[in-house]
Order: sequence, then structure tokens, then C-alpha cells
Amino acid sequence: MNIGIIVHSKTGTTLAFGELIAQALRDKGHNADIVRVETDNSSPAGGSEEFTITSDCDCSKFDAVIVGSPVWAFSPSPIIMACIQQLQNISGKKVLPIATMGFPFTWMGGTRTIKMISRAVENKGASVLPGRVIPKLFHNYQKLMEQAAAEISDYFGGSAG
Repeated sequence: MNIGIIVHSKTGTTLAFGELIAQALRDKGHNADIVRVETDNSSPAGGSEEFTITSDCDCSKFDAVIVGSPVWAFSPSPIIMACIQQLQNISGKKVLPIATMGFPFTWMGGTRTIKMISRAVENKGASVLPGRVIPKLFHNYQKLMEQAAAEISDYFGGSAG
């Protein structure tokens, strides 16, 4: 299976989570490509800054997609939401949302982030798998990311060859 992992990551935490997932998927025989969402503005922080997505948002080569975002102001980053609006060829594919956050409790923006990403990709015709949130504060988040990566890879099973 060809799986795309599309992530926006400002500090590197969401990207690191995506890389762990990619490795877990590869260990099961899948092809996993990470697409880091980039913009033409190096510092959009969710305010009034304007930006344009410069990453390729075509999902035609993927059988399934994982979409990842940090939690910003109790919501997904506006960058990942703009990317989702530009996603092409996502209809009919399985999509699994992921989020990383600084706060210790998932209800402090993580759950909302997963719901918003899920709703956005459902509106584009995707079938949503259960998402995962990784909180950092007061947690061994590295271990949480490793466990979640293994569980996420289980959703896709082993490669059929």
C-alpha cells in the first residue's frame, strides 16, 4: 500500500511523529512518503498573516493518507487546514488524522483538532479512520508517539506485496 503522510510541523514534533509512523508502516511492507506542508511565508502563526501553500497537495499516488497538525490555539494549524482544502484526489481514500500538542490533556485542543481535520477531509469524500493525539506536557511523549505509530500501522495491516 502507498501511504502519504502529510504534516505541518513548526517545531518538528509533528514531523517526528509522522516519521515514526512512516517507519512503522515500512516495517509492515508499505510504502510511506512524508509530505511536509510548506508555505511561502516562513512564520505564519495563525493570525492575520497571509500565506500560500507551496507543497504538492496531489494524493493520486497514495492509497491512504495520514494528515498531521500541531494544535495551535486549541485548533489545527491554519496551514494544514488550507492544505486540506487544496488536497486533490482524496475522495474515496482512507484518511487518518494525527495531532501533537503542548498541553497535557487531549481535550485542550487535541480532540477538536482531530474533529476539524476529520470533518474537512470527509467533506472532500474521504473515509476517516480514528485519529490520534499526542500531548507533551507531563508525558513521555516520545513513548506515546512510538506506541501510537505502532497502533496506526496496525490499521493498515501488512503489505499484500
